[in-house]
Amino acid sequence: MLTLSKLFVTALALPLPALAAPAAPALPIVDKPLTLTWFVNFNAKAAVSMNSYAEQTAYQVLAERTGIRVRFDHPPLGAEKERFNLLAVSGKYPDVIEADWFGYPGGSEKALRDGVIIPLNDLIRRHAPNFQALLDANPEVFRQVSTADGRIYAFPMLRLDPEVRNVWGPQIRADWLHKLGLEAPRSIDDWYRVLKAFRTRDPNGNGKADEIPFSVMTINGDRAVPGLPAPMWVFLGGFGLAPEFFRKDGQVRYSPAEPAYRDFLATMRRWYAEGLIDPDYVSQTERQFDARMTNNLVGAYAGFNGGGLARFTSMNRQRFPGFRLVAVPYPSGPGSGGRHFLTWPEAGQVYSGLGAAVSSQNRHVVETIRYLDYGYSKEGGRVLSYGREGLSYTMVDGLPRYTAQVMRHPKLSVAEAIYVHARVQSAPLVQEANYLQQFYTMPEQREAVSIWASASPDLLLPALEVDPADSRKFNAIMSDLKLYIAEMTTRFITGREPMENFDLYLKKLDQAGVRRATAYMQKAYDRYQSKSPAGPAPAQR
Repeated sequence: MLTLSKLFVTALALPLPALAAPAAPALPIVDKPLTLTWFVNFNAKAAVSMNSYAEQTAYQVLAERTGIRVRFDHPPLGAEKERFNLLAVSGKYPDVIEADWFGYPGGSEKALRDGVIIPLNDLIRRHAPNFQALLDANPEVFRQVSTADGRIYAFPMLRLDPEVRNVWGPQIRADWLHKLGLEAPRSIDDWYRVLKAFRTRDPNGNGKADEIPFSVMTINGDRAVPGLPAPMWVFLGGFGLAPEFFRKDGQVRYSPAEPAYRDFLATMRRWYAEGLIDPDYVSQTERQFDARMTNNLVGAYAGFNGGGLARFTSMNRQRFPGFRLVAVPYPSGPGSGGRHFLTWPEAGQVYSGLGAAVSSQNRHVVETIRYLDYGYSKEGGRVLSYGREGLSYTMVDGLPRYTAQVMRHPKLSVAEAIYVHARVQSAPLVQEANYLQQFYTMPEQREAVSIWASASPDLLLPALEVDPADSRKFNAIMSDLKLYIAEMTTRFITGREPMENFDLYLKKLDQAGVRRATAYMQKAYDRYQSKSPAGPAPAQR
């Protein structure tokens, strides 16, 4: 008998060909040229070479095929959230609003209730055969892209293949391991032995005890774990924990309030005291972290496959002969039963909240639905992912392969060159592993995907939205909790708070409402589990 978690993994692992998309729609979509207005954030990598996604090869090809052009409205870089919130309350909406709908005040249900966007279930059934086929083949997708009452509110960016979700994880200097005669760490105990050796045995060979065994770059963002920068999340799984809220035996738990969090903190405290963790782990900027990496000081860290492993390899392999950075497994430990658990939250989410919604003021709803649906067809998805055949890609052995214009651009990185032609990294579509396999040009990068994807996602929750009726109370509780947890987590790890006070810390969490907050998340998870595509959906135009 399959467990819920195994069913979840099986559903997420469906290969794209198994989705059995229907035949390509009749094109063009419109008889007369049509222009849609579209609000969407502009990626910084795209901004290097263009002013709007309208300049991309993909949208030029789509206009030729469908008869529909898009006029994009991009908020200034750095002001995206502010502009989105202003748009939501303005009462004047473009035809399409593409955004992180989990970031809408009150969530996607509130956006529907506010009349900013419209529900799509019936429209999808009638006018979006490609997306409907995807929903029919994978109920897990429906659960992730719909509200608690089963209303679909956006055409999402989906990452069905585990390879495209596992883009982040623990990394280590393989050349240092080789020099010291060490194996790559697989458990928490292994990590301690390796980091201790990095600290005491001069692997960078400069005769100084200046190595930083495990360094950390702080990632700012709403999903940060209080007091615990993202690179340190990799060790939570060894204690049976995952960042913030996680699931175990069908129940939602909150890591900072778990008894096992004491063991995690005690371990990190010991490592910090022995100089195994970067002394600046709490607030280290990207520039500071880069300086450590490029001065041959860092033995291990956790980060992205492209912006980390590949970037640092490119920067350092000429400066330090033999430099080799590789991925290693998420560690097992005393609380994991010997299992390796993923602790990068997005690795468990086929949908992260980013989607293109149809606004309530759209006067071309059917045409918009058909246009968005084309992105989930084989032909439309290929355009959005690769651009124009013969220009930015060619077919090789039945698969699209980026041309030299992308892979060997004289002035742009591969990621930046892809954005000249395609929106595979953020558009409403199903991301393909084929794109990522080309983006990852180094064998170490391709190995990293396999290593990280082998860990279990069982602890990770899908992206959940708290019931709008509970959201204000939930947010108020979490605001106070996070401040206190961040302070105490830092104090415990750095040794400024005795571990004997952990029980008092738990008591204060209880007084601050951690059980109520967890109950709100449990309610959200239960509603998520109970959602069915056959459930009631409101009538739509």
